[in-house]
Amino acid sequence: MAYRTPPFRPTFPMLLVSGLLLAQPLSSVAANQVECRASSSGAGWDCSPMSAPAALPPRPAQAVQPAPRATEPAPVEAPESVTAATPASRPAVTGDYSELDWVPREQLSSEQQAAIAPYCGGMYVEPEREGRDNETPFNELPVSAAADSSSFEQGSQTGTLEGDVLLQQGRLQAQSNQASFDQANNLIVLDGNVRLRDQGVLVLGDSARMQIDTGETRIDQVRYVVHESRARGTATKLMRRDDAVIVMTDGTYTTCEPGENTWALHSKDIELNREEGWGEAKHVTLRVKDVPVFYTPWMNFPLDDRRKSGLLTPSFASSTDSGSELTVPYYFNLAPNYDATLYPRFMSKRGLLMEGEARHMNEQSQSQINAAYLDDSEFGDTRWMYQLRHDNLLAPRWRANVDYSDISDPFYFQHLNSSLESRPDTYVNQRVSSTYAGNTWRFEAAVHSYELADITSVTPYDRLPQLRLDGANRIAGTGLRFNYRTEYSYFDRDLNSGLLSGRDGVQFDDANIGIREPDESLVGLQRATGSRVVAAPALEYPMTTSWGFLTPTVKAVMTQYDLDFDDRNDGFDYAGAETTPGNVTPLASLDGGLYFDRQANWFGQTFRQTFEPRAYYLYAPYRDQSDQPLFDTNEFAFSYSSLFRDNRFSGSDRISDANQFTLGATSRFLDDAGRERIRGSLGQIFYLSDRDVALLPDGAGATTDPTQSTSAYAGEFMYQMSDAWRFRSDVIWNPDNNNEDAGSAIFNYQPEPRKIINAGYRFRNNINTFDALSGTFRRNANDRIDQSDLSTIWPINNQWSVIARWQHDFTRDRTLEAFGGLEYDSCCYKVRVINRYWVDYDEYETVTDDSSNRGIFIQIVLKGLGNVTGNRVESLFDQGIPGYRERENNGF
Repeated sequence: MAYRTPPFRPTFPMLLVSGLLLAQPLSSVAANQVECRASSSGAGWDCSPMSAPAALPPRPAQAVQPAPRATEPAPVEAPESVTAATPASRPAVTGDYSELDWVPREQLSSEQQAAIAPYCGGMYVEPEREGRDNETPFNELPVSAAADSSSFEQGSQTGTLEGDVLLQQGRLQAQSNQASFDQANNLIVLDGNVRLRDQGVLVLGDSARMQIDTGETRIDQVRYVVHESRARGTATKLMRRDDAVIVMTDGTYTTCEPGENTWALHSKDIELNREEGWGEAKHVTLRVKDVPVFYTPWMNFPLDDRRKSGLLTPSFASSTDSGSELTVPYYFNLAPNYDATLYPRFMSKRGLLMEGEARHMNEQSQSQINAAYLDDSEFGDTRWMYQLRHDNLLAPRWRANVDYSDISDPFYFQHLNSSLESRPDTYVNQRVSSTYAGNTWRFEAAVHSYELADITSVTPYDRLPQLRLDGANRIAGTGLRFNYRTEYSYFDRDLNSGLLSGRDGVQFDDANIGIREPDESLVGLQRATGSRVVAAPALEYPMTTSWGFLTPTVKAVMTQYDLDFDDRNDGFDYAGAETTPGNVTPLASLDGGLYFDRQANWFGQTFRQTFEPRAYYLYAPYRDQSDQPLFDTNEFAFSYSSLFRDNRFSGSDRISDANQFTLGATSRFLDDAGRERIRGSLGQIFYLSDRDVALLPDGAGATTDPTQSTSAYAGEFMYQMSDAWRFRSDVIWNPDNNNEDAGSAIFNYQPEPRKIINAGYRFRNNINTFDALSGTFRRNANDRIDQSDLSTIWPINNQWSVIARWQHDFTRDRTLEAFGGLEYDSCCYKVRVINRYWVDYDEYETVTDDSSNRGIFIQIVLKGLGNVTGNRVESLFDQGIPGYRERENNGF
């Protein structure tokens, strides 16, 4: 999703004029020190002498005029503990730039040095001064004036202040060598070393003219600084017209340190309309080391948070599949509550991809439409995609939702990286629903279908429709709670037939035999369609105290089907198949736990340690469900959380039989702030009888041995003794059957935002996956998951950092993804260059092998301006390197 601001951030124009004191013209006739207010008649000003102000600390002596005055602070002294040496990796800023409020690094306090990056040579420090933080409205503030001498010529009605002139109104301040006030023409002229200040803004000029009655202002030979944004610039002339529009001539902007113009924006003419919140620049040039690298004859930009139509940040990329890519988005601000964005992307191998999105919002609804079209020269056909998302509050308790997508072909997202938020996994959603929520119940009506986004998956079932009613009620005065879940769904799908077709026609396996469509492997109940009704009432009696809980529950799950079959000659007796199977399965469970805690000391730290044992008994008798299809059901992956489920299957097509007892325990270490520093959990199921319910009649698809008396041990562990490093792990271990073993471990080390090391490993020996090409569940050693994932961002010195990631698959001894590169960071720009290799799963070319892809990605960030290019690099790091976003959010 692109940001809804043009490519040059609001800071560029805002910094030129933000809060300039010229927006509130100063008016005064002064002799030495006077205070002036508007006269009661409104015809002029009433001025009176002021008492001497209280003494303030002396400010540092300036290398240029005006001379020091007691309204600036003392110079910032370098602390004794800070060395004045300049790091070798940081270019020193030479010259005296104190007139810009620039303070070299060696003169900053330790706190100020910590606030800037180690490669920065200093910072802009706004001096303390009287009234700097005054937020009183200007029309309630007097204007004070001070000078070494003053005079007033009665005939011309002109007053003159000379020698270190200071004019002030609240937080606004003006200084010059000389100031004159033409009372007849309502004109103030400042001449010589003009310094204008507002809160966080400094403007320097040779001279300034201010028309009091109209507000027209002109400053010549402007230099400006905005302290917080570390920005500065120049202009030949700055004018404020009588319509409050500010006009700049030959303006520049940069965030580079004084004396170092690595990059700067130049514009011939700039108009800033603060009332409308937008500005306009003509003949804008981006220069790098004074070399023009980008030009646009016109651009507009925001001065505040209001949106405006215009170009967004372009992006560049290169890949094996699509060639060189250039995307130049354009944002349309159509109205306060709806807008649109166009993403034209040119790919050298494929052509022009036109993507776009439109958004609408009001108090009751939100809507978004995404669409794309490409005449793909590489694919040899037109490609398209569209998506509609809509959420509408029809009434206080009634809501409607739409999530509908469609694509031209199942290879669309494999070939094209979309700029839109619409990339799926194996299918795209086509769902419409409406929900009504009562006080203790909830009703939902939906239709839900899918469009496949690959060619090796079985066609999923559509729900046409799905009706659900869920609720929970307490029975008054008994402590009992009655829960219920009811559902009606009709499941349907159109199965594909024949041989699998690819770019070169029919696809063949290693034995040169044509590969059938995945749906051809489905037999018998797997080809059924029809309706299913489910009702699951439950009654429970929860008992809780501060030291534990106990919850007995009884439940019944009733399931009924009405099935249809597409008869074919595949060995299954379709004529004799049961078309209305169903069953009722009762369940009973008892769930209880205790809570213990104590004070503990580890490595000199005090913690509160908890011990939380838990026991769970579950009973459900066996019910023959072999005549029921699998519409939406699979077996849950075994984990610690699954130890306490009342059904080991997802969906409602299978209800597991159970006579089992689970023991588990969790222990935590909490610090004084209540943060969880250590957590460990371990548990196991003890089976009192064999499990007979299976996904398929022959027991295929089971992840565990149904005859074993105990489950594998399931554990979780988390360790975070400091904010710098974290360790998380989970494990499944069966000492009697290592085919069930699984686990993962993730280590994160980030002692400071700029330093990141991640190491991860995961494995699973028993993968419960359905092979669509064979119609069977696969379970063998070669199908195990065994992968590592290493990533890092680590500084070589203050400005250079290494960036790398390597994801390896040990099962097939191959690299899934690897990238590496360098980052150069300075105070005003950042550059990243990355070389990436990744496995690109292209089903259209082959269904048996994955192909590799390579690309070089470049990101250039001009600080205070934004990305010049490289948005995809940002996304790559976000997804692949844990801790990267924290690094960027907390970096300098």
